[in-house]
Parts: sequence; C-alpha cells; structure tokens
Amino acid sequence: MKRSPKTATLAGIAFCAAALLAAAALFIFGTDTTGLDRSLQSSALLAFILFWPAYAGSALKTLFGSAFEPVSWRGRDFSLAFASAQLVSTGLFIRLWQVSSQTPFAHPRFVFFAIGLISTYVIAAISFRGPAHAIGQGCYRVLRGLGMETISFAFLFGFLSHPLHGNIRSLIVYVPLATVSIAGTLLRFGAWASRGAAITRNA
Repeated sequence: MKRSPKTATLAGIAFCAAALLAAAALFIFGTDTTGLDRSLQSSALLAFILFWPAYAGSALKTLFGSAFEPVSWRGRDFSLAFASAQLVSTGLFIRLWQVSSQTPFAHPRFVFFAIGLISTYVIAAISFRGPAHAIGQGCYRVLRGLGMETISFAFLFGFLSHPLHGNIRSLIVYVPLATVSIAGTLLRFGAWASRGAAITRNA
C-alpha cells in the first residue's frame, strides 16, 4: 500500500485548504474561544467532505454499479486526504483546550471529536504497507471498518448537537450535513446486505 504521488498531492492540498479555512475563520471571528470554535467547525466541515467519499464510495459502487468505481477506487486517497485535513483540526482542538476556561471534554461533542481523531490516525497508520502486513488483512478490515463507523458517528453527533441550540443558521447548515452522514451509513449497511445476499445466492 505505497503512497502514490497523486495521493501525496491530494493530502497536501487538503491540508493547505483546511489551514486556509481555519486562518480565514480566525481572521474574521478572532483568536478567542469563539473564533477557535468557528475555525474548528470550518476545518471539520472540509474534513467531512473528504471523509464521505472514503466512507461511502465502496457502498455506492456495490449498490449503483461501475459509475461510482472511480470514487470507490480512490477511497484510500480520500482517507489520507481527510487525515491530512484533520491535522489542522487537531491543532485547533489543542489550542482551544489551552485557552478555554474549562476543558473541551466538558462538552460531549468534543469527546466524540477526540475519539474520531484517534480513529482517524489509527486508520491512517494501518493504511501503509508495513503496519497493514503486520496485522494481517482480516484484522486490517475489521479495524478500518470499526474506525470508519466511529468517525462517522462522531461527525453525526457533532452535526446534531448544533441544531439543538435552536439557531436558524445551525438548522440550515447542520441538518443537511447530518442527513448526508446518515445516508452514508444507510448506504454502507445496504451494500453489506447486498453482498450478503449475493454470497447466499452463490452458495
């Protein structure tokens, strides 16, 4: 599982884009806890855009055919680009922890965010040839599958926590994102059921 130049380029672009979004948010909203939180939201949104094709691409191909094969085939590229963008979110999260009057872990969405970050870099680590070979293909698939579902749930929890405040802007922005997140999970379960049915027919 050697990184191709295209993979490295996409990861670099993702990191730079996330950094620019975060810097713009800090410039507009300031560098206090409010600005850091808005900046974290901006970089996390880009990360979700990169995560979703990696998460649902294979399911799209299974359910809807070869039209989605390019998305499925680039799943690892999207995964590493997502992990690269999350480096910016990690830095912002640490800074928010440093300047906040209370630990971010007092808020459940930050707890899930931290769990998602850990899962992100576990998946990134085992995507390289050495670690993947060491743990074996079966273990790799289990760890990657569990990690992807954990990240998806962390995103969904974060998206759903915003509209609960009753803010119209939050409803407009985060309800569609939560819908897309749920759709990805349903697609994966649908693909799993489809593969299971195919195995049963061929048995």
